[in-house]
Amino acid sequence: MKLHDDYYEEERSSGSKMIYIYMLLIMSAVILGVTALVFWSNQSKSKSNGSGYAAAVAQREAKAAETSKKMEANASESVISESKLTSNDLDIWSLPDTGREKKSSTSNKNNGTVTNQTTGETVVDGSAAASDGTSKSKTADEISNGKTSVYDMTNKENIDGEKNGDQKNDREKEDDKEKDDKDDVTSIQVKHADGTKEWVDINEDIPRNKYDYTNLTYDKPLMNYREDGKIVSKCGVDISANQGEVDFSKLKSAGCDFVMIKAGARGYSSGRLVTDANLEDNLKAAKKAGLDIGVYFCSQALNKSEAREEADELMDAISGYTIKYPIAFVMENVDDDMARIEALEQTDRTQIAKAFLNRVEDAGYTPMIYGDKEWLLTMVDMEELQDYEVWYAQDSDEPEYPYEFGMWQYDSDASIKGIKGDAAMIMSFKDYAK
Repeated sequence: MKLHDDYYEEERSSGSKMIYIYMLLIMSAVILGVTALVFWSNQSKSKSNGSGYAAAVAQREAKAAETSKKMEANASESVISESKLTSNDLDIWSLPDTGREKKSSTSNKNNGTVTNQTTGETVVDGSAAASDGTSKSKTADEISNGKTSVYDMTNKENIDGEKNGDQKNDREKEDDKEKDDKDDVTSIQVKHADGTKEWVDINEDIPRNKYDYTNLTYDKPLMNYREDGKIVSKCGVDISANQGEVDFSKLKSAGCDFVMIKAGARGYSSGRLVTDANLEDNLKAAKKAGLDIGVYFCSQALNKSEAREEADELMDAISGYTIKYPIAFVMENVDDDMARIEALEQTDRTQIAKAFLNRVEDAGYTPMIYGDKEWLLTMVDMEELQDYEVWYAQDSDEPEYPYEFGMWQYDSDASIKGIKGDAAMIMSFKDYAK
């Protein structure tokens, strides 16, 4: 059967349309393939060089953190350069105080203990606790006062403008701190004759001395103590037969105001009472030179009866002479030998000393006990003897005796005009002649 012409036209038109469709499909497939190829290529590259999505996020976060640090650093520099705050204004400078455990005060009974020598406060978990349970803290400036410097973040102009005032305040703070430190000491170290050492509690029931040792001046061989810039102390020397013939006039011209003359002693083995060989000559020569006189006796008494006997012997020997300075009781162990008193207990020695001193006081003289740090702090009970004057012996630039005392023997081998050999120099904080 023959088809009409319109059919052929439609067939040709339909075939042309199919060609266009096929071409469109092919082009779409090519485009999709190319796109997929590019995507796959980019993904492979990202995985190979670590620049995938997670890495990109990490890089952005790192860059943001670095930018933040730079901004904070710039801000900090700006604050420091423009701030006028000092360390006193910043709470971060508050630091806890430190110290060792404080022990209760008892009389000195040869029971040395190591306790706090600065603040007297108890350390709890690294901080200082007050005795009433409340905590205390000190700023860095208070802790460092007189030891180190805490510098404020101020400019040079402010520092220079306040320099003179600050120096004055620092000196005042240093003086106050020295006094506070002295009052805060709760124990003191004692070295015994055998070389051993112990810490002895300071008895709070015995009055402390109030001397300011920054007022001491040493113009050898004379030590002086000043108050308000004026010398208030008196200079003296220990005199006995051991010094031989003494030129008391030269002692006077050399600056001595008084002498402490040995009156006698009891034999440390025999127990026999002996008057010093040069006593009478020394008394006469000292009086002639215009020196004030004090005397002492070296005791080896075993009981109160012997102590009173020694006091009576001494006062008989000095009768007829004006004794303005104290009469001192001296009791010491003997080096390299056994002395009568070595078997005595602290209580015995204390009662023997009181018997001697009371006898002297009853006779109208000024009683005084002599001793070094070991003797006064461990061998006798100073709470029982606190009513008597003290002659303290320690060769040093400053005395280390915590309680009240009137005289200090500061150099036992000095050289001074009037004495050929070694001289034991004494400074009296008081003028007993008044």
